[in-house]
Amino acid sequence: MVLHGSLAMGSFFRPKSDIDLLAVVERPLTEATRRDLAVRLVELFDRRPIIGGVEISVILRDSLESFSHPAPYEFHFSEKWLENVRGGGSGPRGTDPDLAAHCTMARLRGVVLLGRQPASVVGEVPREFYVDAVMNDARWIVDGGIFESPFYGVLNLCRCLQLMLDPPALPPSKDEGGSWALRNLPAAHLPIVGAALDCYRSQAEVPVALRALHGHRWDEEPLRAIAAYGRSALLRHL
Repeated sequence: MVLHGSLAMGSFFRPKSDIDLLAVVERPLTEATRRDLAVRLVELFDRRPIIGGVEISVILRDSLESFSHPAPYEFHFSEKWLENVRGGGSGPRGTDPDLAAHCTMARLRGVVLLGRQPASVVGEVPREFYVDAVMNDARWIVDGGIFESPFYGVLNLCRCLQLMLDPPALPPSKDEGGSWALRNLPAAHLPIVGAALDCYRSQAEVPVALRALHGHRWDEEPLRAIAAYGRSALLRHL
């Protein structure tokens, strides 16, 4: 069991951040096990002590030794699947292109909670798979997602730009991507990056329904401008 994402990278902000987990198993899960796990996770989700959610993917070790993209998984749970589980389901089945990014983060920056160290369990993910997963998120952002979730969209776009224009030694967090952008983006975009970082880092509690907006209105023009800049800068990959 590996913790990855913001909590593993030292940029967890209680009113905003989710908890991200990757579980590696030796054998396929039975349908009964999947259902029991889903029900238990809903119970834990309903009494979680944070505003953010919990996302967990369970993947076979064999799938990690020879990584394919999109990668297959045994089980997945996130807030999106709450009603499915409440209605008697056990979540989705299939493959997930985001696992290329999750597994890269888990391998290089994950914290082991149970079992062996991540690098000895999670095989190396080819860079082109990781980049494709990251660019999928960038496409959603520049195609309008930045207006649905402004600070998430701005900061994720910043780390996409850092990854492609000034590759760091390790995959960056949203907080690190925003800090990089303040040093490297054109001056016109710095106010919206600063605003996104302020919202992301804020400890102010906001209603769950307003979490994506940090509880206030956003000026669409600077969001549109940085999305256009990101699209232009990442054009070859988008």
